[in-house]
Amino acid sequence: MFAVRFDPNNIVQEAVAGEESSSRPVKRARDLDDEGSNSSDDEEEDVTEIPEKDENGTPEAEDSTSSNVADGEGDIDMEETHELPKKHSSIISRFKQTISLQDQISPKDMVDNQEIAQEHVSGNALEQIPQPAIVKDRLSKQAASEHKSVAWLNTTKIHYDNSMIKPFSDFSNHLHPRLLQNIQKHFSSESFPIQTALLENVLPVINFSLEATRKHLTRRVGDVLVNASTGSGKTLAYSIPIAQLLFKRTVNRLRVLIVVPTKLLINQVYDTISKLSQGSGLIVSISKLENSVREEHKKFLQSEPDILISTPGRLVDHLQMQSISMRNLQVLILDEADHLLNQSFQNWCPELMQRIATDKQDERPGNVIKMVFSATLTTNTEKLHGLNLHNSKLFLMDSVKLYNLPAKLQEFLIRIPTAKSSYKPLILLHLLDFLKKSKILVFVKSNEASMRLACLLNIMIGKGLGQQHAIQTINSNSSKAENKRLVAEFARAHCRLQNRILITTDLMSRGIDINDISDVINYDPPISSQQYVHRCGRTARAHSDGNAYNFLVGKGEKDFWEHHIDEDLSRDVTAPAPKDWNEGPAPSESTEDNGKALISISDEEEQTYKESLVALKDKATGKSSET
Repeated sequence: MFAVRFDPNNIVQEAVAGEESSSRPVKRARDLDDEGSNSSDDEEEDVTEIPEKDENGTPEAEDSTSSNVADGEGDIDMEETHELPKKHSSIISRFKQTISLQDQISPKDMVDNQEIAQEHVSGNALEQIPQPAIVKDRLSKQAASEHKSVAWLNTTKIHYDNSMIKPFSDFSNHLHPRLLQNIQKHFSSESFPIQTALLENVLPVINFSLEATRKHLTRRVGDVLVNASTGSGKTLAYSIPIAQLLFKRTVNRLRVLIVVPTKLLINQVYDTISKLSQGSGLIVSISKLENSVREEHKKFLQSEPDILISTPGRLVDHLQMQSISMRNLQVLILDEADHLLNQSFQNWCPELMQRIATDKQDERPGNVIKMVFSATLTTNTEKLHGLNLHNSKLFLMDSVKLYNLPAKLQEFLIRIPTAKSSYKPLILLHLLDFLKKSKILVFVKSNEASMRLACLLNIMIGKGLGQQHAIQTINSNSSKAENKRLVAEFARAHCRLQNRILITTDLMSRGIDINDISDVINYDPPISSQQYVHRCGRTARAHSDGNAYNFLVGKGEKDFWEHHIDEDLSRDVTAPAPKDWNEGPAPSESTEDNGKALISISDEEEQTYKESLVALKDKATGKSSET
């Protein structure tokens, strides 16, 4: 069916063996014979033969070439080839020349030719195309920081500062009398700066819409973006406007939805709104994992709440079960928004936005008032774009830096040489002995580190190193009930006799409102300036004093602090500058205490510390201390 492929090697081998062979396949010969019958004898082609070279490399004459072929050196049976038409003689001639040249080339010459070819290839190796010089950013550091911190182009920016403190009585014309009474009774008589800025811009528009027409209330008010430091009163700042909005409501419908990232923050927000709404009859409900989702489903169907506080995962569960409707929703609040927008629990944000548009039958931006709050509000415009912002206002401190720290926070840098990094737990114990009658949070990098450090400190204290301290640890490895109990116990504890110390991960860095935490120790440095702000925000809350101690081991952590954390932080002009513990006396009433004494270790302490490490290892492996 198919013609046999022509292979010149077979011809050469047969010719060497002295056998007669044809220079073409059978089918090809048949085709050529058929063509030859129709071709003219007058048709001839000019053939330019390639002269051969002798052993010395000089071309040979055509006669000698012809004689060689005649003598059989061409290894071709001429009796077969002379019968072919003359038009094909050029093909046979070229083939004979190739065979004769292959016989004259030695294997050594072939190797040399291959090496020359390889050298030629290697000599023309690919090189990188020259690139233009990098154009350096000519913006000043101040302009670059401002561009980084303000990433919303179509937003009205409202700046505020720490001097904006007013009595709540100045807002008596904008607040319901009972609401004003609740504020002064349960919270404070003066507003914090972010509360002042927000109430001045939002309350007049809300009251106007309530008196005129509520049809376009959400689009009149617009969306609110707030970037405020931790402990600055953000929860009360958004609770007062929604309480004023709903204080005179007549029928309970779900009008306010508050989404928070953690269950611990749910109780804090619920407590704040419950105190504000006393005397209004507002129904405030919470939804969290500790409760049965079926029981909550029945509860919401029987009595629809006015305000619902939930986490993203449980919110999606109720949306899928049709427990709640977004038809009457007026305000959506995202607390700790940067953390929420980084979460993707069941794709909660697109799911919620789609349900709001469907239930309200309005897909245009501005169908609800969206209030977005965070101490480190994300600059990722893609994530904010998913909220469909409308006529938004951005409230931020009058600063060019990215994040703001509490005004009364004092920071200390404790630099530990790399040679003494193995004694880091012992240096921490020295610092705890230095702090008197304090409530302290110690932040570490992982759950394992928190449990190991707490156990080691207790062993060292038991062996007589340092003073007595009440040390507990909280992490995600413990049960939720256990963590809740420890947090409540830590919040209620008094420090009359000894320090109360809670070693934790970043689990406790957000949403925990414990006002009497005096010190925060960053035993392991945070991974970003954003995380540092949240850690330090656990102290110096509500304009109280607080300290933050940062352990920096070696040059690497020191450079990380300077170039990746401190560069993004903004401090109030009246706030104390960070102090280097190693460069002078420690902050104490006595001038005899030297900062360098913190990292000095005696021989006796070193020996006890090594024994404590052995005891910790034995405890981890289940061995008794006696063995």
